[in-house]
Amino acid sequence: SQPAVVYSPQAPPAPAQAYSSMPAYPAGYMPGVPGMPLGQNGFSSQVMSPNGRPVEDMFLFVNPGSGGNKGKVFLEAPKPLVVEVEGNKKVQLHVFSMLEGESGNKPGFKKLKETILLRGGSPVRAVVGGGDGTVMWADSEAQKHGIDTPKQVAWGIVPLGTGNDFSRVAGWGGDNPEGVSDNNFALLKDLVKQWSVAKIRHHDVWEVSVNLDESQGKLLKMGKTQVEEDLHVTSKTFHMVNYFSIGQESQVGMHFDKHRTKSQTCNLFVYGAAGCLQELRCWGVQHIGNIVANLYQGRDKNGS
Repeated sequence: SQPAVVYSPQAPPAPAQAYSSMPAYPAGYMPGVPGMPLGQNGFSSQVMSPNGRPVEDMFLFVNPGSGGNKGKVFLEAPKPLVVEVEGNKKVQLHVFSMLEGESGNKPGFKKLKETILLRGGSPVRAVVGGGDGTVMWADSEAQKHGIDTPKQVAWGIVPLGTGNDFSRVAGWGGDNPEGVSDNNFALLKDLVKQWSVAKIRHHDVWEVSVNLDESQGKLLKMGKTQVEEDLHVTSKTFHMVNYFSIGQESQVGMHFDKHRTKSQTCNLFVYGAAGCLQELRCWGVQHIGNIVANLYQGRDKNGS
């Protein structure tokens, strides 16, 4: 997939880069294909209401468990939430839970596909309420429903995770929103207004393949009960945004996932404690520099 991220006019511009492979926008969006003819605000078509006013369908996919379960409040919003935005236009925000339905058969993504088809395949703005992992979850789920996300979806994000690195990079900050339902969801309506005018930028999405020797290793994942589970496979391909890491940093991440709490603040402390423990372990481990003095190609130092 080939993405783009959307920034609000107030957000700092991202450094000039060649982006590829997936849409993403935290309160901004990212459309898919460079050079694709797009209309105002990055979209090529709109639906007209009976009174002749443009109506744009927008989607919000929420991970209720993110941000210490703070994502649940978004699911209490009217469905759809109708918001008056700039240009004498209305936005219909359709809010769905990422947990609703089985993978590949979720009502929110069915509705998204239906909307895309009604618009002749032109991109639709969809926001993800969750952490960094939820962005990729939403993109992969959309693809399972037959949606060509690089061309048909511009993703955004509401930061509801612990680190919220993707949201920070896109210019939307990393703090979980507070008071979402206050004053008849005034904050959410304000976010919709920002999303509707956010600028679109592309963002890299990497494909990572991991292969191992079955006799010497195994692939594990963190299960729902915060216990490591063996995948019973020798290779796996997955997509990522932001970064991929191995070694000590990954050990810290695994430790964190085993002790994750429902509080963003507590999770930050858990991360810090996991990092300190990992560094302390390193003091008693033999450094590779003390074991390997030189590396040669061939049978001796002359390479013969």
